[in-house]
Amino acid sequence: MKIVFRTVCFHLLCIIAFSFLYFHNEHDFQVPISKNVSFLDYFLLSTTIQAGVGISSIYPITSYGKIIMIVQQIIMIMTHVFTLYVFNL
Repeated sequence: MKIVFRTVCFHLLCIIAFSFLYFHNEHDFQVPISKNVSFLDYFLLSTTIQAGVGISSIYPITSYGKIIMIVQQIIMIMTHVFTLYVFNL
């Protein structure tokens, strides 16, 4: 049960950390023209990426923005693979 709790905490920390990273680098992302973007929108973006759902209405337009998203997706995939491996021992 400790592994599950640690995994959930790790995912939440990743979501929050990447939300701040996206918000700080908002010039690397395209947003709908008529929308006022807030931190909550970047939190939604980070949550959808961490959950493996995909991208929200905000998407990267620079290489740096794409790299940030790729890193978060790799962390998410590796965490899931490691968790599945541990539970199948």
